[in-house]
Amino acid sequence: MSVFSPVTSESTGDLLADDLRAAILDGRLAPGERLIEMDLAEQFETSRAPVREAIRLLASERLVQLRRNRGAVVVTPSIDDVLEVYAIRLSLGAIALAHAVQADSGDSLENARVLLDRMRDPIVRADATAMVDTDLEMQAAIFALSGLPRICAALSATENEIRFFVSALDITYDTLDRDIQIDNHERVLDAIAAGDAETAISTWESHIERTVAEFLNGETP
Repeated sequence: MSVFSPVTSESTGDLLADDLRAAILDGRLAPGERLIEMDLAEQFETSRAPVREAIRLLASERLVQLRRNRGAVVVTPSIDDVLEVYAIRLSLGAIALAHAVQADSGDSLENARVLLDRMRDPIVRADATAMVDTDLEMQAAIFALSGLPRICAALSATENEIRFFVSALDITYDTLDRDIQIDNHERVLDAIAAGDAETAISTWESHIERTVAEFLNGETP
């Protein structure tokens, strides 16, 4: 059975990458699974060139690994990968928050609160994918307050890896985990509004530590 639908002749490597990325993030393409150009080209009903371009793009995002004599395979994440990504978010997030407390937050801070309220929605809380997406969107809204576009871009570049880690490592959060997660985010928002960088950063550090602990307590391949 084909995993993918045919694409039009106007499709590019970017569009194919979107489909492949979605399949990796939702588990249709599992860690360790080979991405065979010829097979994918047949499924998408396109040439191998845009498929090759898409695979290279996903390799740059660290969702696909290019291996000699094996071609491309979906990455199998390790706990070291998780630790590296969250170390990036820990350090760059702290810098962003330090600048955010000095900014004129205004409507942007309220936008982050709207997203936090969405995380409290029982429908969103019951959907693991929606919860992760909303959580990352809210964090991005907070970081954007910093006015530091390069740091925000670097943080944004880790988001799909986080989605992949949660899916591939089968990480789940119970009600208490969700409550603590939301409370921490609200504390960060309140600290930014109050101009309290110390509290914002220490709460962010606690959030990262707790998140990493969830991965360490889970099973890894």
